Amino acid sequence: MRSIANLSLLLLTLIGLGLFLMWVLINPTPPAKQVWINGTIITADTNNQIASAIAIEEDRIVAVGDQSSVQTWIDNGAEVVDLKGKTVLPGFVEAHGHFPGIGLYALFVDLNAPPIADVSDMDRLLEKLKQKAADTPAGKAIVGMGYDDTLLKEHRHPSKAELDAVSTEHPIYLIHVSGHLGVLNSAALNAENITQDSTVPEGGEIKRDENGELNGLLTETAFIPLFKKLTQFNKLDQLRVSQAGVKIYAEQGYTTVQNGLATQSHISGLKLGSKVGLVPQRVVLWPDYKFALKDLEAGKTLSQGDNKKLFVGAIKLQADGSIQGYTGHLSSPYHVIGHGHQPGYSGFAAIPKEQLAELVKQAQCRGYQTAIHGNGDATIDNILYAWEQAQNDCPSNDLRHVLIHAQTIRSDQLKRMAAFNSASGLNLSPSFHIVHPYYWGDRHSALFLGPQRARRISPAQETLSHGLRFSTHLDAPVVPVTSMLRMWAPVSRQTHGGQTLGQEQAISVMQSIRAMTIDSAWQMHLDNKLGSIETGKFADLVVLDQNPLNTPIKELRDIRILQTVVGGVTIYQAE
Repeated sequence: MRSIANLSLLLLTLIGLGLFLMWVLINPTPPAKQVWINGTIITADTNNQIASAIAIEEDRIVAVGDQSSVQTWIDNGAEVVDLKGKTVLPGFVEAHGHFPGIGLYALFVDLNAPPIADVSDMDRLLEKLKQKAADTPAGKAIVGMGYDDTLLKEHRHPSKAELDAVSTEHPIYLIHVSGHLGVLNSAALNAENITQDSTVPEGGEIKRDENGELNGLLTETAFIPLFKKLTQFNKLDQLRVSQAGVKIYAEQGYTTVQNGLATQSHISGLKLGSKVGLVPQRVVLWPDYKFALKDLEAGKTLSQGDNKKLFVGAIKLQADGSIQGYTGHLSSPYHVIGHGHQPGYSGFAAIPKEQLAELVKQAQCRGYQTAIHGNGDATIDNILYAWEQAQNDCPSNDLRHVLIHAQTIRSDQLKRMAAFNSASGLNLSPSFHIVHPYYWGDRHSALFLGPQRARRISPAQETLSHGLRFSTHLDAPVVPVTSMLRMWAPVSRQTHGGQTLGQEQAISVMQSIRAMTIDSAWQMHLDNKLGSIETGKFADLVVLDQNPLNTPIKELRDIRILQTVVGGVTIYQAE
């Protein structure tokens, strides 16, 4: 009996030791003191100081300057890292995205067109789905993501009939590259109880063919709830998606990531992942207004973070859709009318003007920042009206409401924001989906907006001229989280087809760096903790193989990321 008891004790000890070692492995502690010297350190502080050395104690920066500024720490036994001329930037901050959404491709079929993937015609799209169906048990759903009807040779969406030809034994869901619409086969429509008699939700569409039959295409409020449902995974799949996302973001130099439309499930899952160390980056959560405002009305307080690795910020609302999906709400018609719409079609609001104003009022009157998705300029009018009405009813200061995407914001709207900021101190600002000129600029010019409106999408330089701060983002998984493309795009204003779209809206490399570091942090009220290399802030850093300030524009997007550091701990090291 004693030997059995001893064996049990040994097994428990080994299990405990194993769990301890696993915890240490995924939760490494930073060195007590470390000093980085002989580098080009772009601090992104108020003066855009360039330093050559920094000192770090545990997870915080304690000195920035030249080697003499950090000599005290060297003399006191700090670990010394010789950068050998490499360049250090503040860790990249995701201003708006859907972390860990880029990891969805670990489970979903990648249907992106070039330059992201290889789906350029309907045959290739359907073939990839057939390959997935052959390896998927009957009855289990198949999800494809990232297809773009305007980049398919056929210039149209797949049909329900084509997806039925792939499989009638699997529910098939296709997610458009915009994330705002999708196509379902008959099995998926049946699974979702969508029939000929289904009520079309306000702010959405259930599309039909020329015979009045469902063609499988759903948009906006008819589709987005399904998208959310498709991303509610079991624990194992959650882990697969999360870890794939963590790896990609780390390789791209991101030290702060964001879920910009967080459901309750997302919040609980990311809180746990952050707490146990499976997500090493700092995480910002923007709760979806559909549950957040209901909780506030019921007297509950919104879930909070730990103020170090996880932060709960703005309440997120979606006021319109996607211009490339013809659901963005414009003040004048689309250039070339698509998707079977009638002449004069200009999109539609996902949330009507007065309802939007009431929702924003509910948030602001309770002291909450809002972040509102607005692509079309008609919707941007509605958003500005909502913020102005909320300020009239519940005056506040420095809430920093954010206009997400702001793709077709007009000059008069920028002036209106600047004047409102001067009068109210509310500090409104846009966050530009800055790679729209690259990925969609050619089609904005030829199809969606026409040449004149297209040349001033994401008007970064004009925004600066009005004294407005702004951030940039990639909205992953809409496009990959390629950080150097994010830096290059607003500097070059180059399209995938090779044209320059609105050169007058180009900004400097330094301003582009600020937009993806300190100005992104500022929008989320985190600029006192991160976003620049300054004393007292977290030691969140990225090391590059070249100095972007001295790199020719055409080579900027090819700079390599060598190391990503969060709180003094390396989470990615290039070979």
